[in-house]
Amino acid sequence: MGSLRDFLMQPAQKAEWIDEAKERLQSKAPRSEASRSAPEQDFDIQVFISTGMPEGVLRQLFKQALAKDPKRIRFVVRGFEPQKVGALLSKLRHLLPDPYNDDVIVEVDPNAFRAYAVDAVPVYLVKDKAKDKWFEIRGTASLDLAQDFARRGGSYTAGDLYPIAEPDILAVIEERARKYDWEPAMKRAQARAAQNLRPTFDLPTSSRNATAYFTPTFTAPHDITSPGQNGRGEVLIARAGQTFALLDYTRLQVPVLVFDATDPRQLSLVRQWIQRPEYKGADVFVVGSNAVARDTTTPVSSDLQHLLKRPVFPMPRRLAERFGVDAVPAIVEQEGRNLRIRYFDAASGLAK
Repeated sequence: MGSLRDFLMQPAQKAEWIDEAKERLQSKAPRSEASRSAPEQDFDIQVFISTGMPEGVLRQLFKQALAKDPKRIRFVVRGFEPQKVGALLSKLRHLLPDPYNDDVIVEVDPNAFRAYAVDAVPVYLVKDKAKDKWFEIRGTASLDLAQDFARRGGSYTAGDLYPIAEPDILAVIEERARKYDWEPAMKRAQARAAQNLRPTFDLPTSSRNATAYFTPTFTAPHDITSPGQNGRGEVLIARAGQTFALLDYTRLQVPVLVFDATDPRQLSLVRQWIQRPEYKGADVFVVGSNAVARDTTTPVSSDLQHLLKRPVFPMPRRLAERFGVDAVPAIVEQEGRNLRIRYFDAASGLAK
């Protein structure tokens, strides 16, 4: 029953999801002579491969990786045809010595291909642990030969190189994002948000000033237990049917103001209330299923938020029941183990 301040809707901002995706992929690239800024990973060898390579070469590399420590060797693929990632995985799995063994690590990492300017495969990045450096070997070679080249220091070109069959999946995403018409999608999303964030039920309007008290409770639906000390046995926390007063264990962090968004008199009262020091931090909720926003893509609560210059939330029926609120306008505050609900005569226009 804490403050709902953390759920304030923020204005829509341009999504930087493509850049974020690039950053996540970049984080997988090892630190090397080619890119000292990339974070180092817990691999000894990274092999850039493609299904454009001869199957016999790929089979041998996978077999050699299993003979070494496969968890310290990463095979990297640039991407896959859209909607066909399953076909890529199936083809690569078919080339493993044991198709049902998942010890060989194969990852899709287009950003690593970009970082190391890999335009043909295979390319090996091999770590020299003694020097704490990465060395690059291009062209077909066994894993042992690649490591031998690395021990000699410098970069080498070994055997044949092959074209990369898979597209750069990041380039595919970027191209589709550029061509996609975002405006209709944004309007549909805004309309759904406006529908979901509008008040969905009504409460009667109070015709007099009155005060009521409500005790929020929880009744255990069944025995609730916890593991005993050192995991031995169980400790009974609550018996089935046992009722607890929630405010004995928690508190209402800020006052709660509730009003009907369709009633200008109640809106006027709330504007007076929020000027008072004791209610400047209050949470504001609205009911009123017939409340109308300025357009179909704007939630009523958002219009009120701009007017009142503070967060405004639609009150779900269940929350009104939890607070014990059965009329509006109302102010809910904690008093001991109870909630004190004060109702106000909306017609009076007085914020007593």
